[in-house]
Amino acid sequence: MMSFISPIFLLGLLGVSLPIIIHMVGRRRAPVYRFSAIEFILRSQKKVEARLRLEQLLLLLLRAAIIALIAMALAKPMLRAGPVLAPDAPSCSVLIVDNSYSMGYYFKGETLLERDKEWARQFVGSLSPSDEACVITVFPTPDAAPQPTADKDQTLDSIARIKPSYYTTDLSALLKRALSIIGFSKKQVKRILLFTDLTKNGWNPDAMKEVKKSLDKNSVRLHIVDVSEGKPLSNVSVSVLEYEYDWTRKDEQVLLKATVDNFTDTPIKDLLIKARIGEEEVAQGFLQIEPWAAATKEFLLDIPRDNHAWGSVEIPADSLPVDDKRFFTIPNVKDIRVLVVDGAPSINMYQSATFYLEKALNPARLHTSHIHPTVMNTQEVQSANFKEYDLIVLANVEKLDATKVSELKTYTAEGGNVFFCLGDKVRPEYYDLNFTGLVPRLRMEVEFPREKPLEFGTLDTTHTLLKVFARERKDVLSSPHFYKVFLVEPEMGGNITNIINYSNGTPALIEMPYGKGRSITFTSTINRDWTDLPVKPIFLPLVQQICRYMTNNLIESTTRDVLVGENWELPFYSRDKIDKIEVLDPKGNLGRPVSDKSMPAEPPIFSDTHFPGVYKLRGGETAISFAVNVDHGEGNLSKISASEVENLLGKERISFRISSPVKGAEGAVEGKRLWPTLLLAALCVLCLEAFVSWRRS
Repeated sequence: MMSFISPIFLLGLLGVSLPIIIHMVGRRRAPVYRFSAIEFILRSQKKVEARLRLEQLLLLLLRAAIIALIAMALAKPMLRAGPVLAPDAPSCSVLIVDNSYSMGYYFKGETLLERDKEWARQFVGSLSPSDEACVITVFPTPDAAPQPTADKDQTLDSIARIKPSYYTTDLSALLKRALSIIGFSKKQVKRILLFTDLTKNGWNPDAMKEVKKSLDKNSVRLHIVDVSEGKPLSNVSVSVLEYEYDWTRKDEQVLLKATVDNFTDTPIKDLLIKARIGEEEVAQGFLQIEPWAAATKEFLLDIPRDNHAWGSVEIPADSLPVDDKRFFTIPNVKDIRVLVVDGAPSINMYQSATFYLEKALNPARLHTSHIHPTVMNTQEVQSANFKEYDLIVLANVEKLDATKVSELKTYTAEGGNVFFCLGDKVRPEYYDLNFTGLVPRLRMEVEFPREKPLEFGTLDTTHTLLKVFARERKDVLSSPHFYKVFLVEPEMGGNITNIINYSNGTPALIEMPYGKGRSITFTSTINRDWTDLPVKPIFLPLVQQICRYMTNNLIESTTRDVLVGENWELPFYSRDKIDKIEVLDPKGNLGRPVSDKSMPAEPPIFSDTHFPGVYKLRGGETAISFAVNVDHGEGNLSKISASEVENLLGKERISFRISSPVKGAEGAVEGKRLWPTLLLAALCVLCLEAFVSWRRS
C-alpha cells in the first residue's frame, strides 16, 4: 500500500499541464514555400515535419515526467502495510540507557555514560506534550517495570538518577524488557532508543531472533545511538587471577598468577603490574603483551597464617579504570587437631596401622604442617575427650567401648568429623550394629590377584576435595594398587556420596552426613597391608586433602571468581549460625545471607554482590572474606558493525545514529521510503531531456 506523508504536494501534478500548454501555443509549424512543384522538395519537407513532431512529443513527455516526479517526491510517498503517520503523531518511547561497566570508558573528557544521559535528556526535551516515555537500565532491575509517562520532569529525573554499574551488557534482555513495556501502549508511534557503545559484548545472536520477531509484531522501531561516535575503543584489563598452594613447600608462600589482556592493536612493552596484600604493596613486575593477546605474571606471596588474606593485582589506570584492578582472597590456614586411633599397633612401627598416616599428616622434614596428629591405641582412647579434636581417625579399629561409641556419635552429630579406615580387624556385623549412619553397611572382604589388582577409577576433579588434582597426570592418580577391599551395600537415597571409586566401580571413599557433622570411609587399609597407596606420590596430598576437606580448611588451586551479580555460597561450618552472620560489602553496606528452609541440604547464599571488591563476614565462627570481580569479557570493546546488527534484527525497523541525538519527531514514519528513488528518476529524466534538446538544436 502506497501512502503520502505530504499529500498537499500532489497538487504539483497539475504542473504537468504547463509543458502541454506551452507545446500547443509555441509549437513550430512547417513553413509554406511558394516554389514550383518539385517533387523532391515536397517529399523532403514531409520527412522533416515528421521528425520535428516526434522530437517535440518526446520533449513534452520528458518535461511532464520531470514535473510529475518532483511533485510526487515532495509528497513523500511510502510503501507500507498500514497507514502512514504524521511526524507529530502521539508516540511512546522506551529509552534504554546502557550503564554497564564498559560505559565507564572515558571518551573526550567524559564517560560514555555521561554522554548516554545527556543525549537521552536531549531526546526527552524534544518530545511533544502528547508523547510518553520511560527509562530502563542494565542495573538496577526493579521488580515492577516502569510505566511510560507524559511527565517530562519525571523521565528526566529517572535519567539523572542513573549511576554507573559493574554489570555486563545483556542487550537481548534489555530489549525484551523494553518490548514488554511498549507492547501495552495505545500510541500510534512506538519506538525504542538504545544509548550504548555498540560493542559486541551483549549481542547474543540466538536471543536476538526472538527480539526481531517482537519488533515486527509490535510495529516498533529501534533507534541505536552509538555515543562513542563509531570510534574504536581500546582497553587493557586484568582478566584472571589464580592462586595455588603447594603443600610440598617448606615456607607458606602462595603462587599467584595474574593474566592481563591487551584489547588493542598495538603491542605493550614494560607494563607495570603490582600485587597487594590488604593495602600493602608486596610485589611488582613487568609484562610484554602483543596486540589482542594475553600475558601472565606470577607472584610468590607470603600469606599470614592467622588472617584470611585478601588483596588485589592492578595495572596503571587507562580509559576504562574499573577492570584495571582485580581482587582475590586466600583462606587462612588454621591448625587442625587430629586424634588417630590405631587399631593394630605393632612393635615394628612400619607395620603399624597408622605409621604412614601419621607421617602424611605431619611430614615435619618437608614443611611445617598445620595438622597436628595425636596417636592412641584403643585402650588409651578411653580417656580421650573427642571434643578437643577437629577430626577423629579410626584406623583398622576392631571395636570401641560402648561409652566411647556413644560419645563418638554425639561428637559427630554436633558437628564433628570421623574418618574410618578399614582393615583385617574390622568386623562388618559389629560396624553395622554400632556405627549405623556413620559407616555404610559392610558386606565382605574381597581379595584381588597381585597381577590384576584394583586401581583408582577416573577421579572427579570437579569435587571440592579433588580439585587440587585437576592438573595431575592420569598415571599419577591411578598408580596405587589395591589387593583387598571391603564391599559395601548400595545405599538408597540420603546424601551419601562416592567421592572416589575403584577401577571396577566399587566405592573406595564414601562420604556420609551425620547430624551437623559427617564421616568418610576408606574401604581399604591406610597402611601397606592391602595396598601400596602409602608409598605412592598421591598418598600425602590425598590424606591432607581429606583432612582439610572434612575440617573445612581447604587451600586449593582456583580460577573461579565470584562475578558481580552472582551468588556466593557460605562455607559448610557457618550454615548452622546463619542468623548471626552479616556481610560487609566494599561500599560499607551490611547484608545478610539467605537460607532456603525448604531445602536444608542447600547452602545459604549471599546475593547482593553488586560491587567489585572484598566482602567480609561478621559474626561467623572464624574470619571469612570473599572477592567479587567484574566479568572481564565486558572489557573487550570490539565494535559490532551496523551490517551485523541488521543481519540480527533486520533493516526495516532499525536506524543508527553516531553524531547527534535523536529528536522526538524521528521514528514516526514507518515503511519503505520511495521519494529518494523518485528524485533520482527525475534527475535521470532531466539529463535525457537536456540531451534531446541539444540534439534538436
